[in-house]
Amino acid sequence: MIENEKTLTTTEFSQMTGIAVPTITRMLRQETIRGKKRGGKWAIYESELQNRTVATRKDPAAMPPGLNPAANPPTDSPKTVDVDAFAQMTYLTEKGVRQWLKTGRLSGRTGADGTLRVDASNLERPELRHLIRK
Repeated sequence: MIENEKTLTTTEFSQMTGIAVPTITRMLRQETIRGKKRGGKWAIYESELQNRTVATRKDPAAMPPGLNPAANPPTDSPKTVDVDAFAQMTYLTEKGVRQWLKTGRLSGRTGADGTLRVDASNLERPELRHLIRK
């Protein structure tokens, strides 16, 4: 580590890579990317912009399936519901549903109108059945 290497804040790094600030913070804590705390704030080494993991995350094809429209061509076969309806069918909040889509715990896609859609088949998965409202 070069001590006088230029550093970026999490916000600057986020703007340059398109990766969300909380994800960047998690990557720093997991040491997926290099940085250090300065005055209670993360300073990320500028060379981390070339990090293989960061480059992969910037690639739209590497986005979670629920948020990448290119990876989810519209099809008529799987039934989908909007985030609000899925939240009403389960004990998840709308925010929770969006987060689970983002992290890949739920499958879904972005609809033609730009709204997030959740595959109804998620309700049939054994590991999620306990979340269904009776």
